[in-house]
Amino acid sequence: MNKALLISFPFVLVGCTTLDANSDFSDAVKRIESKQTYQVVTGKTLTPETIDIQGGQLVKSTLEFNYVTPYENQSAPASYITMELQYFKNYSQFSYVVFDENNSQVDLESYAASAETCSDVCTTTQYVKFPVDQSLFMEPLGEDLVFDVAASKNSTFTFSVPAKYIEALVKSGNTSGSTQKTVVSAQAVATQQAFDAEPQSKALEMSQYWFEQMDAGEQQNAVNWSVVNRSESSPEPFAKSKAVEMFGYWYEKADKDERKAIIKKLLEL
Repeated sequence: MNKALLISFPFVLVGCTTLDANSDFSDAVKRIESKQTYQVVTGKTLTPETIDIQGGQLVKSTLEFNYVTPYENQSAPASYITMELQYFKNYSQFSYVVFDENNSQVDLESYAASAETCSDVCTTTQYVKFPVDQSLFMEPLGEDLVFDVAASKNSTFTFSVPAKYIEALVKSGNTSGSTQKTVVSAQAVATQQAFDAEPQSKALEMSQYWFEQMDAGEQQNAVNWSVVNRSESSPEPFAKSKAVEMFGYWYEKADKDERKAIIKKLLEL
């Protein structure tokens, strides 16, 4: 059983929900986002089961589980949970998470500014996220994910996330991730086969030179930009730097065959 202890200042959970512990999780995926080296499978909004409350009172609590799966041999951030915590304004705000298994502590990150609402009483809604240990996915989930959220030692809230909810996201992520790997591999092979001509030219030489002057992020953008604009007569630059400007200049001067050769060379670097 995994436990997370959240500690901070004003705290509580917020939000309306689509799913709860008694829901059918066969359709639990809200969206799948494809990033450069990984994908994120986000679950539909869930109201976690509140197992125990000590020294406080919740108004609302919701979360979304985000399962991150890397493409083959690529780096990726950890999976994470986003939560909306709504509580009375006089409570303290949460600032970090402590995982029970190894007593590790992680800072609680705000993904949006806290909001206040007042009618008869005033409440605060805190929007937070925290990572989930990847060891959770190393073996089949047998138990629900249980974690504690706390404002202090005497103000603790224990929640449970259904194992079936997480399993649905993991299964979806692993399936679509395998498909993406196949597509990427096929594209790479097709690209290599298409660029069998490699004419030597000034445009090829200079574009390679300026490519090597870019930082890693600019280089990755340059490859994507070159492929997208391989047929454009006057492509717009993708960033503002001397290296990018000169790379774009020589790429624009290249003819169709030279651009194919440039792209091939960039993929080899």
